Amino acid sequence: MSASNVCANASCPKGDSSTTNLLLCSRCRKARYCSQDCQAASWPSHKQDCRRQNYIIKVQLFPGKITDPEVVRTISCPAEASFWDLHVVLQLAFGWTGTHAYDFAVMDPDFRVSADPLQDLLRMTASGPPRITADMPREYELRLVDPTFPPNRRAIDRMHEWQRKHPRMVEKQADQWALWKVFDSAKYRGKQVIYMYDFGDKWEHYLTVEGRADVTDRFVCLSGTGHPVAEDVGSVNGWKELKEAYRTSRPSQEQRDRRKWYENMASNGDPEGLAGDRINFWDMERVNRHLKIIFPNVHV
Repeated sequence: MSASNVCANASCPKGDSSTTNLLLCSRCRKARYCSQDCQAASWPSHKQDCRRQNYIIKVQLFPGKITDPEVVRTISCPAEASFWDLHVVLQLAFGWTGTHAYDFAVMDPDFRVSADPLQDLLRMTASGPPRITADMPREYELRLVDPTFPPNRRAIDRMHEWQRKHPRMVEKQADQWALWKVFDSAKYRGKQVIYMYDFGDKWEHYLTVEGRADVTDRFVCLSGTGHPVAEDVGSVNGWKELKEAYRTSRPSQEQRDRRKWYENMASNGDPEGLAGDRINFWDMERVNRHLKIIFPNVHV
């Protein structure tokens, strides 16, 4: 008899009889019960082993805009880890250097770009420093922010942060919210989650839960494509221009200067450049070695 057809409550009045339409434990997604009464009766013993499964999360940088190659990482993430933990992981996996501000945000599916952005800009700046008012479209339902936003974050991030705020948006600290509070939440589940790094260049990483995996206490990078993108390169167009500087057989002086900057001065530059197949290089084994050291456990 399959265990999946038997109620997990040891004292179930039906005994070991097989049944259908069992209720699945919403946390561990393993234990099954024939009724809510059986689930409640089993909870005192089951809760000791009831842990949320890991999420398999695909993270893609600017889908449709960063191409040739796409820059993607797929990561197994403990459900009990915080969004601050995930921030640390994404910095490492994507080769960023942590020199800019970040946040996570859940997109409002009803958001539409304004039909008159110029008029909105005039309203935002009519009474002093720019700000978004409650009657304006809300792009994000929830924003999880850097709990410190330390002084060493660049002025460019502070200058642009107002664009990330809205009076009708919920704002919480990233280190206080576990992943399951978003990805298992009836309110947010299925909505697009974005990790924004650098409020000037606006590097948008789109997060998609592709599945679940056995419970672990560690993050593991499972796969990926694309060389890490250069910090402070000038967003999507700057990255495209840098790649073109390496692909041309007869670089202009400006393109030679771009190469020199990237190989010698960029905060996350690569001394070997981006020519040929180097544009596809990233070191997953190195990422996972560091993750194993950084996260001996990740419970919030």
